[in-house]
Amino acid sequence: MTTNTPHATETDHTRALPPEAVMLAPAPPHTVPMRPPTGAWGLVVVAVRTTDAAGAPVRFDGDPPAPDPAGTDTAALLAGVWLPAPPPADPHAGDVVVRLHPPDNGTDPTTADVEVLAAMDGQWRTVRAWRAVGARWPHEVATTVLLHMRYLADAALTAAQWATLTGPIAAALPAGLVPTGLAGEAAGSPCRRAAHDALAALITAGLVQVGEQVVFGAHTATIGEGGVLHDDGPHEYSVSTVTALATNLAGYTANGWHLWRRAHDHRPLADLRAELATTTPTAS
Repeated sequence: MTTNTPHATETDHTRALPPEAVMLAPAPPHTVPMRPPTGAWGLVVVAVRTTDAAGAPVRFDGDPPAPDPAGTDTAALLAGVWLPAPPPADPHAGDVVVRLHPPDNGTDPTTADVEVLAAMDGQWRTVRAWRAVGARWPHEVATTVLLHMRYLADAALTAAQWATLTGPIAAALPAGLVPTGLAGEAAGSPCRRAAHDALAALITAGLVQVGEQVVFGAHTATIGEGGVLHDDGPHEYSVSTVTALATNLAGYTANGWHLWRRAHDHRPLADLRAELATTTPTAS
């Protein structure tokens, strides 16, 4: 599972967030939104870290009971960016979104029904919902958000690492000896599977190039074949993905699409990903 090992100070963490990010924790209760702004669909989480009091995100029989978020701060950091409309789920695989709704039991502006969705398998799926929650809702949802962001980031990272490993192996085997499920290609094909996120799609659309650099704060990475990232710093993560590498560098669970920027013009990868819906690859 991707780690939350810190490599920067808390000030650096906050400074690296996009300028449009909404800070939900730490935050005074009166600043926590209870309804989305006009025209907003949901808040995509770009950074989350739970407190020590929250404990492990997965609990087993015999573990201490989970803390009550009504009286215990379980979110040390929670920030997100408002989205104007539901984006297509497939290129947004791994994104976790919080939606705020008026409570079913009335129009009390001090409470909200809170829904957490994740982009999985080409769909936006509700993973959990809370009813009539007050301004401490960020502490209610923090563990659920973190758990799903980590799980989906780890799945993409594992797929990228496996594809990078098996591609050359499959290419070296004689025709007919390559299991089709090993490299995801026909027997004898030297092709490498793409990482399971949209970076490969950005390459196909011509929005980024293999060998191009991206930056996140003081960190630089290089885009590799198949949509993987190679860390250019001292940590030397040989193969990673947009979100997994950002998380390892930041020290909190991150959505790397809103943190990495194309080096030559500093455009966020999230903006480039948004162009995929309107970009048609040139027909061959």
